[in-house]
Amino acid sequence: MLPCLKSETVRVGHALVCSFTGDMILDSEPLAAQALNAAFDQHPALLAVDLVGVELFTSTGLNLLLTARRRAMAEGVTLVLVGPSRRTLRVLELTETAALFAVYATVEDALRHYPPHKPSG
Repeated sequence: MLPCLKSETVRVGHALVCSFTGDMILDSEPLAAQALNAAFDQHPALLAVDLVGVELFTSTGLNLLLTARRRAMAEGVTLVLVGPSRRTLRVLELTETAALFAVYATVEDALRHYPPHKPSG
């Protein structure tokens, strides 16, 4: 059986971009959780979760994002969502969680909004 979700994490400047392609459903939860945890383990200043390629987004995906948000807050990482589909945004709106996430159309937009921190002094 082919996996229903693929992930790829790449560094783009000061940020990590964790991209998902496929379905964020119960069967894909272990892979998605592993990808997000591995990204957090690299201690990025900014973690952009790229959802452009996500076709089906269920409560499993929502719970993954909420868990990632809690970890980001605990570790001082800025977490943003990139390119969620209208259907994905609708799930966030229906569950009244949309306001918890900064959402950008592209990774470039997110990077422009969160420039690297310049050392003081």
